Amino acid sequence: MPVAAAAALAVVASVLVPGAADAGPVPAPGLVSTRNVLPGLAKATDLGDAPAAAPMHVMVTLQRPDVAGEEAALAATRDGQAAPMSVGAFADRFGVPAATADAAEAWLSSTGMHVSSVSAARDQIAADGPAGSVSQLFATPLHGFDSPDGRFLANTAAPRLPGNLGIVNVVGLNTLQQMHTPHPLNRGPLQSTCLPGAACTGGTTPADLWSVYEQPPAHTGAGERVAIFGSGRTDGVISDLRGFENRFRLGNPPVTVKRPAGDTDFSDDSGHTEWNIDTQASHGMAPGLAGLDLYFGTDLSDADVAKVFSQFTDDQNSPRQASASYGECESVPAVSGLLNNPVTNPTPPPPVAQGLGNDLDTTLTAITRQAALEGKTIFSSTGDTGSSCPVASLPVVGAGNGVLNQGVPVTNSPASLPYVVGVGGTVLYTDGRGGRAREYGWTHGGGGTSLFTPAPAYQQGTPGLTIPCVTAPTTVCRGIPDVSAQSGDVLGNGYDIVTNGEFTDGGGGGTSLSSPLWAGMWARIQSAAPGSGGGLGFADFGLYRVGKDPASYARDFHDISSTDVGTGVPSTNGVYPSLPGWDYQTGWGVPRVAGLICDLAKAC
Repeated sequence: MPVAAAAALAVVASVLVPGAADAGPVPAPGLVSTRNVLPGLAKATDLGDAPAAAPMHVMVTLQRPDVAGEEAALAATRDGQAAPMSVGAFADRFGVPAATADAAEAWLSSTGMHVSSVSAARDQIAADGPAGSVSQLFATPLHGFDSPDGRFLANTAAPRLPGNLGIVNVVGLNTLQQMHTPHPLNRGPLQSTCLPGAACTGGTTPADLWSVYEQPPAHTGAGERVAIFGSGRTDGVISDLRGFENRFRLGNPPVTVKRPAGDTDFSDDSGHTEWNIDTQASHGMAPGLAGLDLYFGTDLSDADVAKVFSQFTDDQNSPRQASASYGECESVPAVSGLLNNPVTNPTPPPPVAQGLGNDLDTTLTAITRQAALEGKTIFSSTGDTGSSCPVASLPVVGAGNGVLNQGVPVTNSPASLPYVVGVGGTVLYTDGRGGRAREYGWTHGGGGTSLFTPAPAYQQGTPGLTIPCVTAPTTVCRGIPDVSAQSGDVLGNGYDIVTNGEFTDGGGGGTSLSSPLWAGMWARIQSAAPGSGGGLGFADFGLYRVGKDPASYARDFHDISSTDVGTGVPSTNGVYPSLPGWDYQTGWGVPRVAGLICDLAKAC
């Protein structure tokens, strides 16, 4: 274990208080209490009772009855003994009993809430209603608060829930927690700007990455589609995508916009640049795509993000690969000290992580496990705050975006979830002849160990994965990234995009670029599989299988272990250096797509 990583874990472990998880109000008979209360509210100004008519949106997660059976089915899929399941087959085998779901719907509606959607497996129920109805339903006060981040609503006590419905989480009882999109905008010269004997600088084009990442022209993504998760307006995003496609002569495949049930306001355009990077990077890597599907909600609130993930998972006609270029600190257990204060930026910064308020990871873990069983892969950026998570992204100082490592050794979610592929970032310089001059791990690329989520079965036994969980010292925890691709470095190394109708040299960057690059390349790999009606399944199953074998690893990945510019030492993201083989900064490294097509799609 790196010395710095060990020190960080020691700091986190030192604040664990035995018995803290048992603290809190004792639920009344017949009721159970989750700990969905936002920590740090004492640091904000309490404005009193929330306006009774203020709109709120919640997602209630019910426990599916056979999680062990789901894991066994995943193992069979991973080992090639079973094909991915359809949405209907999953719901029939593993879904919540209809009577339980009906009772949960009736309870949600009992105070005037409107149920807007129920997932196919009947385990995710979304509902909308005024704050007064929410407060009454969950038997918890709702107050308004003011902080440097702005005004928000939040419950001030743990919600009380019917004990017979199997409710394991509630998302949306505060309006503060949300995902953040790291999207640094680079403005550097084209990588076609090359000096004799030196690396080319600036932005890369799709053709640059086809060459550097060894993407064969025989397989370009034909028949595959890519999903992009986002929010708000899409008209400008689609217009800019057409401009990008026309500039690089990629063709104009259809774009389908899919909205979660119950969402009605899509006026927000703040994510325009992010969604440009996502769509243009994914199509750029798979020029033969049959189409892109935009799963766009109203905003990036935790409740709406959960609806988008659920909508994609329940869509029998969804693409087999998706990119979610946003994140927040992973959820952590209800342990005093770890949940000190996500509302304001603490000084000095203790080991703080947002997440208990909504505990979104509990909900997304169930949803993404279902997606993996259906053979779908969600790629997600590991973040742009290095070995830290954006704990102060609420939004006191922003999420860092390649500028700030916030010193909190906790990973970004959803990238750190067991059934999501976490994608890290590299800085890439080409040689002007279609090759790589050098590529190294980005200083601010997200990566590290989840302190609380055990390594999933497919990741266990990976050389280099060594750091134990804080709460289970004999268990190795999940590490990210799984893989990497170009992120650039904010200073001028990025990917060429079109935004607001104008071409931007190297304008796309951050791990928000890396994730959709991989979604496009995975579509390209899947398109090569002969007769791949069910596809290649959840990508990490195959990526770790070939990564653990030295022979296939050499064919399928370019290992990122080179030194950073000017330092003469391995590149690092703060705590974790890039090392030979899998590491906590760049995962397995960057792809050699032709090799992956040969070993995974069997199209050598």
